[in-house]
Amino acid sequence: MKDSEIIDGVLHEFAGLAKHPRQSHHEKAVSDYIAARLHELGVDDVVQDEVYNIIANVPATAGYESRPLTILQGHMDMVCVAKPGVTYDPLTSPIKLIREGNILRADGTSLGADDGIAAAIAMFLLQQKDVAHGPLRLIFTVDEETAMTGATHLDKKYVQDAKYIINCDSEYMDILCIGSAGSCHTHFNRDITWQEPAGNLALSIKTCDFLGGHSGETINSGKSNGIQALAFALLKMADKGISYQMASMNGGNAANAIPASAEAVIVLDKKDLPAVQTVLKETKDEFDLIYGEVEQKAHYVCEETAMPAKTFSQDDTDAVVQLLSILHCGVFAMNQLLPKLPDLSASIGTIATEENRVTLQYFPRASADAILRQLLMTLPVYGKCTGFTVEMGHPEPAWTKNPHSTLLPVIAQAYTEEAGREPRLEAMHGGLETGYFYSMNQNLDIVSVGPTTHDIHSADESVELDTVALLVRIIAKTLGRLK
Repeated sequence: MKDSEIIDGVLHEFAGLAKHPRQSHHEKAVSDYIAARLHELGVDDVVQDEVYNIIANVPATAGYESRPLTILQGHMDMVCVAKPGVTYDPLTSPIKLIREGNILRADGTSLGADDGIAAAIAMFLLQQKDVAHGPLRLIFTVDEETAMTGATHLDKKYVQDAKYIINCDSEYMDILCIGSAGSCHTHFNRDITWQEPAGNLALSIKTCDFLGGHSGETINSGKSNGIQALAFALLKMADKGISYQMASMNGGNAANAIPASAEAVIVLDKKDLPAVQTVLKETKDEFDLIYGEVEQKAHYVCEETAMPAKTFSQDDTDAVVQLLSILHCGVFAMNQLLPKLPDLSASIGTIATEENRVTLQYFPRASADAILRQLLMTLPVYGKCTGFTVEMGHPEPAWTKNPHSTLLPVIAQAYTEEAGREPRLEAMHGGLETGYFYSMNQNLDIVSVGPTTHDIHSADESVELDTVALLVRIIAKTLGRLK
């Protein structure tokens, strides 16, 4: 089959999905559509579970009945965003598709190739009589983008009888993903004792224009953390004998993002202003020695501000700065087999001053569950040393590289034959649904693939259509060879 025929066929299925809004937590309509479409394609065994996951069993082609069960998997929800001025309701508005040569995008909104392309490819493959395969199971989950509700609620029986999973949620065609990180949302909280301001000058001290970014994908790129960089400046002020009390500290936008800025309001004596300015200059000079090649725009700003009505006690001020200074931000250790992959990392994501407490989010990631558990054991110790309570969420499991994989060499060979070059084999330091499936059945042999997409989770999202055709060929060839 020609690439143009593959692309047209996949886009026909994708256009059907695009008619159904599918924001996370609002997937019933698209789930109903997928179930109905599968029935139209002759799939009789279709299950729609209580959270609207779709599980569909497809019989093997003649002569392949004894092959092991393979799962094709993706998620049906999408991040729904629109450009300014574009009329768009993520609960009711269909996605308007625009094809420009080799690029598919949407008209002023996110596209939903992440991850509607997985369902479109699977439904296209079902219609190809020349694609041989053993028993297949299609699993399309809900709410991958926010809480992985679909993966966490999936009945484990649907993965316990399978040997292989081909997950179709990766973003680069030339990479075969062979592992993903586990993580755990962690909150440090401390109740604040308020007091009257003891000084006669209030200053706003800010870190500005740090690079920020995803704390999984970019944690090993030499960036600084805007919140911790501010804490180091405040720690240095105390070390130089400058007495101050904090009135607030805020920074960061999300637990899983490296903060690009932060601000602290402090109260002190006016006579110490020259010393503060000297400390900030020294701090910036030291910062540049460490991060200057990467954080080329990062800087500190110190400005006089309105006197706050109240400040933290000295104990609270010291405790906040100390905790922010001792929590490690960045990579702890790199993987010994995959040199670009962090084995363990963590980042302070946000800090917020609330009515009566300070709370910060600390987000560790690890390539194996045991590594993550070991770090999590230490976090209450940091809390106890600084007077913070620690709340930990349910850890999200890692999917660990399988050194005995039989799926990987088959799909890598199919890639090489179809693409004319060898694929890159990488594990990611972010989370995938595959971690949950692996935790349900550690005998699973998993690889994650996907066409090349750009600017996902934005209104500029697009997908390269020639990579869609290439992926279809690779999956089809792989299915026929799995034993």
